[in-house]
Amino acid sequence: MKKLLLMFAAVGMLFTACNKETDCGHEFIEHDFSKELVGTWTYDAGEQAEAIVIKEDGSFTITGVMKYGALYEEKGTIKVVNNKVTLAYESGDVFEGRLELVAGKSLSIVLFEEENIRLTYDYCKEDLSDEIIGMWVCTDAPTANGEAMIVHSFMDNGKATYTGFGTYVDEYLVKKETTYEVVGDLLFYALPQDNLEEGAPSYITKKLTYKPNGTAYGDIMEEKVVMSGVELTSTMLRIKQNLNLAERTYDYISAYVSNAKGKDEDFTILGNTFNMAKIEANDLDVMFRSILSCIELNEDEFKYKLRLDGREIEMTDKIIVEGNKVTLDMSTSNPACRKVEMYMFQDADDCQLHIFMPTKSFINYFANLHIPTLKAEGKLDTTDAAAVAKVFADMEARIESINVSLIYKARK
Repeated sequence: MKKLLLMFAAVGMLFTACNKETDCGHEFIEHDFSKELVGTWTYDAGEQAEAIVIKEDGSFTITGVMKYGALYEEKGTIKVVNNKVTLAYESGDVFEGRLELVAGKSLSIVLFEEENIRLTYDYCKEDLSDEIIGMWVCTDAPTANGEAMIVHSFMDNGKATYTGFGTYVDEYLVKKETTYEVVGDLLFYALPQDNLEEGAPSYITKKLTYKPNGTAYGDIMEEKVVMSGVELTSTMLRIKQNLNLAERTYDYISAYVSNAKGKDEDFTILGNTFNMAKIEANDLDVMFRSILSCIELNEDEFKYKLRLDGREIEMTDKIIVEGNKVTLDMSTSNPACRKVEMYMFQDADDCQLHIFMPTKSFINYFANLHIPTLKAEGKLDTTDAAAVAKVFADMEARIESINVSLIYKARK
C-alpha cells in the first residue's frame, strides 16, 4: 500500500482526512472499526496488486507487486478514528486518509475528496494458500499464442512448475521452475525471467475462486487476471501428480493445438488429409473420432482399439512411466516406428486423461502414424532403414512447431 500511496504523492498529491469537525460535506457516525478491519483484503489492478492482512492488535502485513517490479512486503499498524485512517509503517512513513468500509465486503481509503481517488480492497472470506497446493490443468488459459492447455504444479515450499505457453512467453516450456505466493485469494506468480518477451513484467497476479468438487471431475480453481485493462478468466482442474493406469479404458474427447507452424503441403495419414500450415484441433478430432474406438492402459502397456476400413484392429505398445512423463514405444507393434515422449495427467478420480505432446514428440508420433499409410499405399518398405528414416525427416521438415493436447474420458 505504501508504494501505491507514494506513487500518488510523487505526482504532487497530498493526503487529506476528514473527521466530524471538518467541513467536507460528509455526515459521520462514530464507530469502532477495529473488529471489521480484521482479516485479509486484496486489491488487483493487473500490473499493480496488493494483499493486506490486518490482525486484531491493529498490526498489518502487506504483500504486493508494482508494474515490472519484484514482490515486496511491508509491515506497520493501522488506526481508525471517526473514519480517519492512519497507516504507520515500520519504516517511519505515516499516511492518512478517509476510510470507507463495508464490513465483510470492501475497504476503501479515499486519498482526495475533490478527485475522489481511492484504493479499494476486497474482503477475502478464505485463504487459499493450502488449497492451491497440487497439480492443475487449464485448457482455456490466455497465453502469448492464444488460448492453450497448460499444467501448473504448486508445492508447499513456495516453488512451482509450469508446462505450456505463458502469458508473456512465446515458447513452449516443460516443467519450468518458478516461485509463487498466495495471500488470501490473490496469487503472486513469478514469471520465468530467462524465457520472457521483451518488456514483460516480473510477476503476474491472479484473483482466485476455489470450488471444491466444482465439476464431476473434481476441484476447480477459477483465475481472473487483468491484462492491459481487460479482465480475463480461466479455469483450472485439479489433477494428480502421479498416474493410476492399471486397467483403465478411455474414450477420445477432443484435442487442443497451439503454436502450429509448418509447410504448406497436403499429406495423408490413415485416410485423413493434413496441412501443417493450416492444421487445427478439429483436424485431429475428425481423425481420432473416426478411427479410435478407445485406448486401454496398464502400468506398462498402451493398447489402441482402432476402426480401419470396417475392421476392428488392436495394437499394443510398451510404455515407461516416470512420474507424469510417459515414453510410448510404438516400435513394439511396428519395428519401423520410434519412441514418443509425452506427458500424461489424470484428474482426482481418474475420470479424465490429458496427454501432452510438444513439437519433437508430435513429429515422431505423426511420423509413426504415417508409416502404415505409406506402407498400405505401396510407397514404403518398412525393412528399408533409409526409407523409414526419410519418413521422419520429411515429417520434421513439415512441422516447424506445434503443441498438441489430447483429452480422454474414462469409459464406464
